Amino acid sequence: MTETARTHTIALLDDHVLIIDGLAQWIEMNAPDFTVVAVSGSWEALVAHESFPPDVVLMARVIESSLTMRQRIAACREAGSRVVVMSTDGGPEAEADTLAAGADAFVPKSRPAEALLDAARGVLGDTASSKTCPPTQERPSVSQGPDAWQRRVLRLYATGQSTVDIALIEGVRFERVRGALKQIRAMYESQGRSVATRDDLLRRAAEDGYLSD
Repeated sequence: MTETARTHTIALLDDHVLIIDGLAQWIEMNAPDFTVVAVSGSWEALVAHESFPPDVVLMARVIESSLTMRQRIAACREAGSRVVVMSTDGGPEAEADTLAAGADAFVPKSRPAEALLDAARGVLGDTASSKTCPPTQERPSVSQGPDAWQRRVLRLYATGQSTVDIALIEGVRFERVRGALKQIRAMYESQGRSVATRDDLLRRAAEDGYLSD
């Protein structure tokens, strides 16, 4: 980005605050063409923020609010913001319903964080090239155990986050998160330690100290 290029403002709205906190950090580190001006866990907090309306509002499709998705989108559009909606339900019906409600773009949460930024650039008419996702982690060996990133995935998994949520927090495809958990399970199975369930996996990880910072 050149010195004369404009930096766009973006606000994030999702009642899963951990997700948007992680996404905000990712944007700050990887998207110099955007400035995060608000990270809100509720609709009321967003519209009351001094930086509202931003150039783009990136909002979750489903949040706890007295307003419907259509009403939230309309309020943002009337204020002058473009709206990109992210959704756990990435099916065609959810997409059609979201776009019919007035959203400028729809992105499944299973997509990497860069896809959200590409959508935001698209609705602003900015065709800046995107960055590639981080490389896939190698499978952990029995001797070395999970690496630092895989341990972070385990800690997020232990807090109740889904693979989709973890992927959004980390800015990667959800398949990478799912693959990391599968690799860790394989490591334990090779040791003869049962990890048939989620609780089993987290119990083993706790036994080995992988859930502590």
